[in-house]
Amino acid sequence: MEGSEIAKRDHQRNKSEIVKLVKEMFNLEKWGEGEYKEKLHELVVKDEELVRDVIKKIKLEKE
Repeated sequence: MEGSEIAKRDHQRNKSEIVKLVKEMFNLEKWGEGEYKEKLHELVVKDEELVRDVIKKIKLEKE
């Protein structure tokens, strides 16, 4: 599996984790509360990093 494919897979997994956490927050009516808010923020920051990584690896493979 190429670097960009691995990066894309990791990005998809992280997006799934974000969706799972948001659903859990709504189900437990814990939207925006401390622990959940912090975890969601961490996942969003990680997702931004993963997106940059995907773009970088795709560009490198096209060179």
